[in-house]
Parts: sequence; C-alpha cells; structure tokens
Amino acid sequence: MGEASVNEKVWEFLLSGGVFMAFIAICSFVGITVAIHRSLTLRWKTVIPVELRKMLNRCGSLFDDGQAVDLLQALRVSDSPVGRVGRIALSPEFKTREEATEATEATAREQLVKLENGMGVLEVVITIAPLLGLLGTVSGLVGVFATLGESGDVSDPSRIAAGIAVALNTTIAGLVVAVITVILHSYFTRRLERVAARIEVIAGHLLHEFYKRGGTRLYPAQGEHEAFPLPPDRALVESIEQNGQEVEKSDFLS
Repeated sequence: MGEASVNEKVWEFLLSGGVFMAFIAICSFVGITVAIHRSLTLRWKTVIPVELRKMLNRCGSLFDDGQAVDLLQALRVSDSPVGRVGRIALSPEFKTREEATEATEATAREQLVKLENGMGVLEVVITIAPLLGLLGTVSGLVGVFATLGESGDVSDPSRIAAGIAVALNTTIAGLVVAVITVILHSYFTRRLERVAARIEVIAGHLLHEFYKRGGTRLYPAQGEHEAFPLPPDRALVESIEQNGQEVEKSDFLS
C-alpha cells in the first residue's frame, strides 16, 4: 500500500509539470543513455584489449626476437583505439621516426575526438534542463495568477500557495536532472583525460622501442608494402566497439 502511494505521488509530480515536465523527462532519458554509452566505450578493456596489453608490455623483447611482424598484425586486427594508433606507429610505410610520429599523433587525435562523442549532448542537457524547469515554473505561475484574476477571489492564500508549489515542480525536476548530468559529465571528462594520457604514453613507448631497434628494418626486406598494407581509411572512422571489462594495471599501461 505504501509503495503504491509513493508511485502515485511520483506520477502526480510528473503530471503537474505538463509539457515542460515531458521535455525534462526526455532530457533525463537522453543523459542516461549517453552516460551508459560512455561508460561502455571508455572501459579499459575497450580502449586497450587484454590481448594487446600483454604484447605491448613486452614490445621491446618482441622486437629483439624478430616478432615485430606479429605485433603489427595483432594491432591491425584490433579495432580498439590503441590498435588503430599502434598500427600507424609501426607502419612500414614510414621510413623515419618523424614521419611516423606525425601520423601517429594525427591518428591519436582522431581517436580521442571519437571517444568524446556524446559529451556535447551532456553539456546541452546541463544547459537546457534547468531552463526548461524555469520556463515551466513561469508558465505555471502565469496560469495561477490568470485564474485568480478571472475569479477575483484572493481571500484564500492557500490556493495561491498550492498553485505556486505545483508550478515550482518543473524547476525542481530541471535542477535535479542538471545536477546529475553535471556529475556524470565531470566523471567522463576526467576519464577521457586519463585515456588520452594512456594512449599518448603507449604511442610514445612503441615509437621509441621500434625505432631504437631499427624501425622498418625489423620487417622483411622484400615485399614490405605487400605484406603489410595499411588498413583502409574507413577503419579510422568506424565506431569503437562497446564491450570489455576493466583489467588490472601493469607497467607503462597503468
């Protein structure tokens, strides 16, 4: 019985805001959807797959053992942000470290832009949710005073107070949505900063170890370009797979 009463009160609260409350509810739904998508996309296993972590942690020894080809192939198979950046860093198409560094940095920036998808939506929700609440409140107050003006009966202050209280419901709802979205936006912003720093460290480490040991000379002398063609451009604009779980930190990846 108590549970039904709570549900009724919540439903009454939502209905009291009219069309503006509906818009605020849409903002809330959009914010939650984007937050779920961001939480899946920014998981460490999505950014740095487990199978790549093991190889990246010992990339120097792989290069020494003549397994640069294996690492490049593993990076090319992976559709993760680190895989896309890493296969550019180790590409046999670049003959100098400067060329590889420039291309790697450009690819890393592109991947980070893709990882930021949805953050703008959260900013819009933060901005318009309280404004919708305020607009709903003003609209409600106008209705309250218009009704009192038509009836001419202002002897009962409780009627005015009740009307104002109902009108303020949209402001409360808008502020609640905005506050929650601000918290989510702040969390994902910090997460993106950590991901950006991690990708930068990994790319720098790969380039250093690769060119310190000879660079493209680690690959077969004949048929380099045929054996290791660059991935198609469309691979750099595909959506990042939304899967994976958090993995343990280790070495330069932590």
